[in-house]
Amino acid sequence: MAVARVVFDPVRLGLARIVAVAIVLVVALNAAPSLAGPTPEEYAKHVGGSAKIIPPGQLTLDNRRMTCGQRPTVIDDQLDDYGAAYPGFLILNSKLMARVPTAVKQWIYSHECGHQFRGPDEETADCFAVQRGRRQGWLTPDGLEEICSFIRPSKGSSMHFSGSHRCEAMRACYADPKVR
Repeated sequence: MAVARVVFDPVRLGLARIVAVAIVLVVALNAAPSLAGPTPEEYAKHVGGSAKIIPPGQLTLDNRRMTCGQRPTVIDDQLDDYGAAYPGFLILNSKLMARVPTAVKQWIYSHECGHQFRGPDEETADCFAVQRGRRQGWLTPDGLEEICSFIRPSKGSSMHFSGSHRCEAMRACYADPKVR
């Protein structure tokens, strides 16, 4: 089953693959629900028996309940990244998530949730996540620095700016006085 997903960390993809993913993602986000991609159940079945579907509002990350509207989360420890987003659900790799601090976990989840509400743009999803964290009280300036330390080594790619550029943009989003 071919599916489009938005990856969190920069990956080295050939230009043809990037273009194909972008086209599929645009079509999936704008298509009728029946054409939008797999359901969480179809995805879990496709990736195998280890995937687990967490219903909306039931995911906890380090004792904090995380929600993304009415979207479930699929735990897929075979995912080649920390998180991903398909239209209608999020995917997390719990093994990779266990390696990072709490603020980073919550930011990754919120970044993927940002794709649900704001679309495929990575910088917009980053901003959504830090503003959400600030509003909800789980992201402090120290937590933002943990996130920056996490992404700073990331090189830029066709899907993401460099980690230092992303961090600079997230600091500006976090400091935006309009965020309440």
